[in-house]
Amino acid sequence: MAMSQAELDAFLAQPLVAVLSTVDSRGRPRSTPVWFHWREGAAWMFTARTSLKWRNLLTRPYASLCVDARTPPYAAAILNGPVEPIEDPALLHELVASMARGYYGEARGAAFAERYRESPGTVLFRLTPERVTSWAYGDDE
Repeated sequence: MAMSQAELDAFLAQPLVAVLSTVDSRGRPRSTPVWFHWREGAAWMFTARTSLKWRNLLTRPYASLCVDARTPPYAAAILNGPVEPIEDPALLHELVASMARGYYGEARGAAFAERYRESPGTVLFRLTPERVTSWAYGDDE
């Protein structure tokens, strides 16, 4: 069953690892696990400016993000849409810190995020979904 907007927002607020899919220079799909932060109706991510996913996005700024819960009750959301870089070093650090706390816990997350306080080799980007497909199964399904 498709999620309501409130259910989708709650699901995407969890610290789940997603899979980002891009298209490379030869037209082949490329998928990679990523952290993300759901905020203001968009998925925010970060990566090295030299990464294949970023190089793919520079030439084809559109992606698909698959987020799924792999334990019962199963749920998933697939977000498809344009990607844009956000050149804001303070916001990069803020969002990396928020993600790292969610994935690693408070102390380890704060330590992890410090390396992104000044990080010109890292790019913050957001995917604003044009199309969302979602489903969730209750414990009784």
